[in-house]
Amino acid sequence: MECSLRNRWNSSVTCLIMQLGMSSSSTITIDRERLQALDALSQSWLEKISQLYAEPHRAYHNMTHVQDVIASLDFLLDGLDSSIAPTTREVAILILAAFFHDVIYNPKSSTNEKDSADLFLQFASELMSMEISTSSSQQGDSTSDDNDEQPCTQQHIRNCIMVKQIEECIIATATHISSAETAHETQNHMLATFLDADMSILGKDVETYDKYAGYIRREYEFVERNMYCEKRADILESFLPILDEDAASTTAATPVKKHSFIYATEKARQQWEEQARSNLKNEIEMLRRGVIPCEIQKHG
Repeated sequence: MECSLRNRWNSSVTCLIMQLGMSSSSTITIDRERLQALDALSQSWLEKISQLYAEPHRAYHNMTHVQDVIASLDFLLDGLDSSIAPTTREVAILILAAFFHDVIYNPKSSTNEKDSADLFLQFASELMSMEISTSSSQQGDSTSDDNDEQPCTQQHIRNCIMVKQIEECIIATATHISSAETAHETQNHMLATFLDADMSILGKDVETYDKYAGYIRREYEFVERNMYCEKRADILESFLPILDEDAASTTAATPVKKHSFIYATEKARQQWEEQARSNLKNEIEMLRRGVIPCEIQKHG
């Protein structure tokens, strides 16, 4: 893993640890033993995450995607007006959401987002448990009941706003377009930024987009080819805004669309919206003809 990516993880986890400490009744004491224990736990989780993203069935939803999402986040956050510029805590939320949002990815599952969020909550719970245990040991607390630790930890986790916001970002990727529209309407700038960064691939140059489309087909190679073309085209048509009525088939079994843009933030709309619409239209047209961009043909 690149050093810069590891550094982003480390700084974001440090911020999360501080927030978890403030949401609990324990007093944060910075000492070498505690820092070493928390760092060891953090690094073991980073290794676990890296292994999950390296699973052989992942052609697109891998660590390269995580890096691309973080790069898109940096682009979207750069030069923002002070009224909406993110705090250090908010940046950490976005970075940790990027690491965890696709950590569980099974193309045959309909619960990937929830499962990914649950794994993040497990990570936060382990951080909190270690915080409580190290704090207790430092205070010489021999009266604590191990059976009470888990409920206590879960209560603290649910009290941490940062944890809630990371979970929200992860879960929102299950309904990208509607979630982005809602984030824009409610002025949830952080969620809007995260969703736009995750969907930035749609607005990349044609060559990059076509490679992405080919990677998605590889992840769904278990789906019969004609069925894949039909369902993939229907999904992409649901992404197109209502302004693109000429591109949406009247016979496609897609839900009623209410959104006017693919992206939720003004910067993403300026940077990627036009190209994203063009890329989506092109792939839809190809799929309707039975052509899959950058498809790897299997022989034998």
